[in-house]
Amino acid sequence: MRKLMKDQEVGLDPYFRYRGKNQPRVEAFTDAAFALGITLIVLSTSAPNTFDELWLSMRDVIPFGLCVILVMVIWYQHYLFFLRYGLQDSRIITLNTFLIFLILIYVYPLKFLFKVLFDIYVALFTSDKEIFQHLFTSVIRMEDTRTLMVLYGMGGALIFFTISLMYHHALKISTELELDEYEIHETKTALQTNVLMGMIPLLSTLVALSGLFGMHNFAVSGFIYMLYPPVMIIHEKIAKKRRNKLLTRLNLKSD
Repeated sequence: MRKLMKDQEVGLDPYFRYRGKNQPRVEAFTDAAFALGITLIVLSTSAPNTFDELWLSMRDVIPFGLCVILVMVIWYQHYLFFLRYGLQDSRIITLNTFLIFLILIYVYPLKFLFKVLFDIYVALFTSDKEIFQHLFTSVIRMEDTRTLMVLYGMGGALIFFTISLMYHHALKISTELELDEYEIHETKTALQTNVLMGMIPLLSTLVALSGLFGMHNFAVSGFIYMLYPPVMIIHEKIAKKRRNKLLTRLNLKSD
């Protein structure tokens, strides 16, 4: 898929000189890790033996879909970085290896959390108290929800901070990469984007650890992720405004 997107020039910025159109081995290896991560999400659910089990397993479709979407968001950030810079030095290989490690250990708490949240919303909308009782007795104890949110939050934060470090490294060697003013601006923007995407799960983790909201701590730390849409929309608007100003100053055509 990565090769197809590069061949079709999907997501390419006409003002950015892409240095990684040839797929190196580190990208191929990472794609295998992403594929394995999605496979682990699938295999974490046992095959149904009866129709009732099949019907119950259909409830996993939405949590599974959300997991795949989040994994693909991370994959797309990885795709953009290597497409832009094509780096394969020791620093990038080290950070990329750590990223693979995080993804493979992240998928299990990711799917577990999404299943728990899905059951909670089903119980809320259907007023089914039995789901709540089963959820917080057989699936997870209320006192363990803090640990779950910490595992999920730290995983998400570390993943996006690792990608941020990759962009930071690209900025440090901007002279070697021969980045022009516009490319440096876009690199800084991508760095800021990934820092923001990592700050929200970090904030959720801190709230979960603090215990400030008592029995509602689990819900509050979860609702913090609702900050993603407004924060990223505002960030994108600011970045687009700065980008257009820079394009105008450089006498390049703006969008």
